[in-house]
Amino acid sequence: MIRIGYAVLTAVAALALIAGCGLADASRSTGPSAQQVVDNLNTEFPVGRQRDNTESCTSAGCVQLITTDAVSVYQMRDDSTAVHFADGLGDSVERIGPFVLSYSGSEQQLTTPETRAAYATQVRALLSG
Repeated sequence: MIRIGYAVLTAVAALALIAGCGLADASRSTGPSAQQVVDNLNTEFPVGRQRDNTESCTSAGCVQLITTDAVSVYQMRDDSTAVHFADGLGDSVERIGPFVLSYSGSEQQLTTPETRAAYATQVRALLSG
């Protein structure tokens, strides 16, 4: 009985240590937020009016969604959630790390392929530091 109690105490202590280090919460991000990505894009390429639509995507694993006239930037919990979210959405999205750039809105569909490529390059540069 003492061994079981010791094992349980050891497991609880280990979990507390992991939680204290922040490893238990995969939704914590050390990189930029979707808002920071949009702000960064906007310094190089005007993105138009910005709206925080996070509440519309939280059930899909979205941490933040900033919608603009040119692009919607989804920040997902992690890369695998972003892959799952973007899978099957076709050419109207591009996944870069935990972010999904979407051009599915009527105004966003007018964003040229050249501008989309420039956005993607800018986001990759931001993520690489």
